[in-house]
Amino acid sequence: MWCPLRKQSVRHLIESLETHRVNTLTELCRIERAAAASENEDDAQAFQQPMTAAWEYYVDGHQFLSELRGLTANYPFSGDLVADAVARVRDDPDSNRSWNLAWLCLVKITEE
Repeated sequence: MWCPLRKQSVRHLIESLETHRVNTLTELCRIERAAAASENEDDAQAFQQPMTAAWEYYVDGHQFLSELRGLTANYPFSGDLVADAVARVRDDPDSNRSWNLAWLCLVKITEE
């Protein structure tokens, strides 16, 4: 059963994002779900910048590429493909649809 985030939990999750203690797809998605479900507007706002920065760190630090390669052994993802997707996302004026850079990159890869 889901329970609302307490202030202490919010601070702990934000700190884990800011210090990069969390840097896997599974853990980032877990925190993203908690942030998205936040009923407190101040908590939701507090997550925005750290969550965006954590996804950027995940993608730019090559953890995204490593996990893509592990999850899709039959599809040879390259650093060039990911770098191209990141550039396309950053050039897209609609890229503010999400704080999840990895998701936006995957959308670009599948669309283009």
